[in-house]
Amino acid sequence: MTEILLALRRFIAAPIPGTAWRLRAFLPASGFIRVRLEDDTSRTVLIELPHRPGAAPTSLGSWWYVGALRDAARWAADNTTTDVLTLDRLTAAGVLPDEVEITWDDGLDYVVADLVGDPYWHDPAATVAPDLYHLVGFDTRGRGVVRLYLTLPERGTIGIDVATADPEFRESRPVGWWASTKLIALLNPDASESLEALRIPGAIDPHCGGVYDATAWA
Repeated sequence: MTEILLALRRFIAAPIPGTAWRLRAFLPASGFIRVRLEDDTSRTVLIELPHRPGAAPTSLGSWWYVGALRDAARWAADNTTTDVLTLDRLTAAGVLPDEVEITWDDGLDYVVADLVGDPYWHDPAATVAPDLYHLVGFDTRGRGVVRLYLTLPERGTIGIDVATADPEFRESRPVGWWASTKLIALLNPDASESLEALRIPGAIDPHCGGVYDATAWA
């Protein structure tokens, strides 16, 4: 799952080629990869892709998802106005590729990533604190807020809302490692009351077992 998230991350800041779609959610699910795309008009579409972990030939491999999402996004832009594209529908329409598709852009990106030691190629960990959490997905919840889906030891998956923009001035936070620093402090097992104080009572999210609001936490 981590390798797939890293592979598709390229579509967060730049649109999928040939479309106006950008990746706005990568949702943990059993047996599937579910991603939500959004275009410049705020139209969204949820796309369902197969998830077959393991070794080849059973596994599809993380590279496959780059081409599969490109093909599905282009098909969605040209052929449908629906807001959900299930795996069954994409399969029936013959949209998904049988093999890995690599463009010239992919080839260059893969070479540079490999040589600089990008974790996409070199043992991705999905965390900077393996004893505390592993990132398994995310979901934008409005401008400047993202819900991070984290798997915690002995607690399962939770969702933590964090602000990518300053909540007071509405300006984007500077790049850096503020997110991991905040999460490590929140998830410290010696100060678990910090996280529990941020739990949203009654919040229901099918992708996690509890939701926490850290948008104003510093």
